[in-house]
Order: sequence, then structure tokens, then C-alpha cells
Amino acid sequence: CFLSASFLLTVCVLDSLLCYYCPLQHKGKSCPKITSQCLPDQRCSSSKGHYGSLHILSAQGCVDTELCGSHDITSYRGVKYNVSHTCCCKDECNGWPKSDTKLKMLHTEIVSAFTASSILNVTISGDH
Repeated sequence: CFLSASFLLTVCVLDSLLCYYCPLQHKGKSCPKITSQCLPDQRCSSSKGHYGSLHILSAQGCVDTELCGSHDITSYRGVKYNVSHTCCCKDECNGWPKSDTKLKMLHTEIVSAFTASSILNVTISGDH
């Protein structure tokens, strides 16, 4: 059985893509829902900036095809980060940038529930 390599590789054959855009910034910072049109030799990308093993920065937008799957060192506000680029080749496939707002709200709810439970426990324990 012979399989051609062309069946194993995903190739983008598009004039230009429409991708979500957010500049390189702290991963928890919110970003407006902006799209950008890529040049024919670009792909949609979601990029992550790491400082050691910590994911600190995120970016989205169009990148040149040769950057897809690569890592580079980028300086952001005087600190060097290892930035990786993950690409896709469908319109808006790089997902709308999201902030950590839901995560922060969940954390607040958990802390509030824990505090309320502790107060209730002290009140019930004090009634004996």
C-alpha cells in the first residue's frame, strides 16, 4: 500500500485569510474583537510567550508561513520571552482573544463561598 505525502500534509490554498488580531501583551489582558486580513503567504497564528515554564504573554494575528511551528526570542518591556507560534489556515481559526475575566470571577466566587462557609461553621460551632 502506497500513501502519497500529499495526503498526510495539510496545505492552505487560499488567497488570504481573515484572522483575529491581538498584539503581544500579558495573557490576562482583554483585547477587542478585531480581525485582520493576512497576506497570501501568511497564516492565522496564536502565539504564546513563556518566561521559563510560565506562560506570560499571548498574541494573535497573521504570521509568515515559515514562522508556523517555530519559537523565537522576543523582548517585551525589557524582558526576553520564548515565543511559540501555532498556525491554522481557515478564516478566524485562531480564536477570539479572551481575558481571564471568567477565571477571576470563578476565583472570587470560590473565595466568597469559602468565607461564607467558614462564618456559618463558626456560628454553628459557637451555638453548642
